[in-house]
Amino acid sequence: MKPGFMSSVCPKQTLSELIETAKKYGYQGIEFRVEWDHQHGIELNATDEELQQAKQLLTDNGIVASCIATGVQFNSGNRSDHLSQRDSLQKYIGLAAKMDVPYLRTFSDPVPEEDEVARNEVLNLAAESYASVDDWAKQHGVQVLVETHTNMRAHWAKQILDTASADSLNILWDAGHHLGRGQSVEEAYPYLCGQVSHLHFRSNPSSETLTDVDNQQIFSLLAADRFTGFFSLEVINPEDSEAVLNHHIAKFTEFMKGI
Repeated sequence: MKPGFMSSVCPKQTLSELIETAKKYGYQGIEFRVEWDHQHGIELNATDEELQQAKQLLTDNGIVASCIATGVQFNSGNRSDHLSQRDSLQKYIGLAAKMDVPYLRTFSDPVPEEDEVARNEVLNLAAESYASVDDWAKQHGVQVLVETHTNMRAHWAKQILDTASADSLNILWDAGHHLGRGQSVEEAYPYLCGQVSHLHFRSNPSSETLTDVDNQQIFSLLAADRFTGFFSLEVINPEDSEAVLNHHIAKFTEFMKGI
């Protein structure tokens, strides 16, 4: 298991600066949030030459491009709304392949909470959209991830995977969201076991939702299942990036020792 961070922690840093930040604080990977005018330059409008230079810079410095965090969203109950999102996802799969990035983050939330029929319609349409790009993703060696984001419970994310039956589809686990809606780590993990490729990681001492006990349980469960991926720090636009990076690398080390 490896520590990484999202470009959202340091949104004004260039790629070179993000790499130096990773090396300074002991992070092994960077997750690139696209579409938010971050300064890393890894975007759909980058030239092939620019992307090749970026890939080489990461390689030369021993830093992994762990994931591209897109805003692609399959949460509409209207099939026509999915078409443009499918097109965007295909383009991002191409971008990830050029950068040798193994994972793409997507959303399928929020979903209807109380109306089971409406919720299943949304989940089924999401599965259909993911299945529609499966061959393209496999050709490019990229795995598409559904994040357990906002009200996306673990069993609903698993329902999407089961319905899509797509070889290139897996889960990005962000436990804070389902914990905030009453689904514990213990309740969620049976649906996630063997399906998690990437995590979003936060540790806030004042949080009553995602506690250190929860984080330690997550580390222990994944270690037992021989997870080797990234715990990617996600804090969006913090006032003090240095403090956030220092705190979380220390917590990552602490949780690893607790396994």
